[in-house]
Amino acid sequence: MLLPAWFGCGTAFAEAGRETLRDLYERLPFFRTIVHNLEMTLAKSSLPIARGYLSLVADPAPFDEIVAEHERAVDGVLAAAGVSRLLERQPMIRRSVDLRNPYVDPMNAVQVELLRRYRGGDESAQLPLLRSIAGIAAALRNTG
Repeated sequence: MLLPAWFGCGTAFAEAGRETLRDLYERLPFFRTIVHNLEMTLAKSSLPIARGYLSLVADPAPFDEIVAEHERAVDGVLAAAGVSRLLERQPMIRRSVDLRNPYVDPMNAVQVELLRRYRGGDESAQLPLLRSIAGIAAALRNTG
């Protein structure tokens, strides 16, 4: 199973404790950079959108652990950075993410249907599916 890049970070953060995370964040530029990158990734992630893809898998049970890990990772980032909301220190980026989501969310819904059709043997779904991957990656400013 392919897991999100942040998977496991939340557990490590929870074990470290809030004071330790804050101390590491203040003292170590490398750790601060990791937290900032993780914060951006978490801010771009959407559990409701991910839930939409569950109809494509045989066993959706691991999703509950992914949700719990996501919550631990968010809590750890917030504790380390000393903020109450992801991207609190970058309001322009936060606004960009918030404005972008209503346009990207329907692309995810279309992609779920295209994946279903392609897996069902509909070869005509391949090109639109590949385009949906590229479109979502471009919107998220990720490689896909």
